[in-house]
Amino acid sequence: MNVFASNLREIESLNQRGGRMLTIVDLIDDGTLDVPCAGYLLAEVARGSSFLCAAGPGGVGKTTLMACLLSMLPPDERIETVIDPSSVGQPGGDVCYLCHEIGAGHWYGYLWGEAAARFLGLQDRGRIAASLHAENLAELQAQLLGPDIAADPADLARVGLLLFMVRNVSDRRLSAVFEADPGDEPSFTPVIEWDRENDTFRLRPAGALSSLCSSSGNGCDPRLQRATDFIQRLVDEDCRKLADVMQAVSGFYET
Repeated sequence: MNVFASNLREIESLNQRGGRMLTIVDLIDDGTLDVPCAGYLLAEVARGSSFLCAAGPGGVGKTTLMACLLSMLPPDERIETVIDPSSVGQPGGDVCYLCHEIGAGHWYGYLWGEAAARFLGLQDRGRIAASLHAENLAELQAQLLGPDIAADPADLARVGLLLFMVRNVSDRRLSAVFEADPGDEPSFTPVIEWDRENDTFRLRPAGALSSLCSSSGNGCDPRLQRATDFIQRLVDEDCRKLADVMQAVSGFYET
């Protein structure tokens, strides 16, 4: 099976709601995030960032958000769902190691305890992606670094993006995105914040986002601008099928 077909199957296996797997265009249309936020996330995925998608209650959409980011991977980067981190060998190419959820449930793709800690350590071999239950940054760090998992702080520090979702009455919103600061200790800077009162999103030029903005403040680096333009094109073309989005993303990387 080729990488495209394999990745499509892996992403679709995350579908917990039945029916068509939602895509980034659906999330933008629903107000979960906006085009500039999605453009930034695409630029970060293209940079090779690992990512964790978190929310407190179930059913908010953290897994769907993770699936949307997985659909933005480079076309030659294979997704591998991890069942046992200790049995993962050296990859034969670019790999994104996937944990469906860092949680104590006995379901396919779930990891907990020492296995979850080892999963974070797989960043020596490729990028990682996972979802988990956490309301905010403090809860996420307490869960991953606390006694139940006891992950290596240096491994958490290497996770490029931490994304949090919140349920707003009946709607779902990307409430915050944190970007890893350089260093061996976990330190993260907010780069996307949701304004609850006005229901708008704000991108803050910090860390890698700052490097994607011009030093003069008069515009964006071509990488960020091209990613944002690409997302806008998906919206304009109403690209809502997962396979179509992934095919379009392949073209994004080719150019």
